[in-house]
Amino acid sequence: MSMWTVSNAPKRHHYVPQFYLRQFAIPGEANKVSIVERHRDILVADRKSVGSIGYEEGLHDFVEDGVAGSIEGEVNKVIETPFSDSRTWEKIETGNCASLDDEDRLSIYGFARHLLRRNIRMLRFMETENARFRAGKLFEITSEERAMHRRIADGPGGPHQLFRQSVLDTSMPEDAAEINVMICQSPIPFRSSTNPTLLVSHPGRASIFGEMFGSLRTWWLSLDRHWGAFIIAGGPPGFSNSSVEPAVARVINQCFLTQLLHGDARYMLAADAYLQPDLTWAGFKFEQQTTHGFRYRADSWTDPDPATL
Repeated sequence: MSMWTVSNAPKRHHYVPQFYLRQFAIPGEANKVSIVERHRDILVADRKSVGSIGYEEGLHDFVEDGVAGSIEGEVNKVIETPFSDSRTWEKIETGNCASLDDEDRLSIYGFARHLLRRNIRMLRFMETENARFRAGKLFEITSEERAMHRRIADGPGGPHQLFRQSVLDTSMPEDAAEINVMICQSPIPFRSSTNPTLLVSHPGRASIFGEMFGSLRTWWLSLDRHWGAFIIAGGPPGFSNSSVEPAVARVINQCFLTQLLHGDARYMLAADAYLQPDLTWAGFKFEQQTTHGFRYRADSWTDPDPATL
């Protein structure tokens, strides 16, 4: 593991790669994105620079045996640079998603999985679950999960050590060969967020995408404004590349809004014509226009967790 000193490492540690965020840049402004952020019961649409979102200061820093270090440089060297230089990302970045094929399947799956594991929400989840374990309030877990939490609780680095290991993990899980990736093109723009790998279905929960998805674990990753990917586990492996109806994109976009409202993403990336109608759908009311956007205030919406944001 790299042992950059804190003085050598950048202070802003992005948990969403900036090269990914630029896929949703405002036309003509490569380093600006249109965002929606929540401040308790207020939603604000604005513009932000790519470098000013999706980061946490010192996220990858740690102290081990009294020595300060950071994995920030290693994240760039081991993960970001190889993928951003890959054939798969070249297709995506140059607007050639139509040429994505089965050879790109594992790369897309691996990238989506990495985005999920490196996100600040994953670290917060690890911290919360381990705190519940140490307090004796985590009951429905397997013996393997119990042993893992015990190792985390007893280890010097705690949940952050496990988080760092997950961020740098480039191995593929055993089910990788069984993954089905469905590349989708939409005539209306897809949204994304600063927690871009979105879980849209899992076994035991009725899926808004139909009965077929009810028995599958499915994630969504927007690749740019008009292309994205379903990553599906639990069914037959495969790869497809086709267009979807606007209604599918509308549902995905509403899922990103729900994610924002639940506090599972700090920013939603959105600049589509359905944004304001969706804010009304979610229980918000227009308040005022601003220089680069607008403000909506909760009308019928109730914060599911008043402690967030």
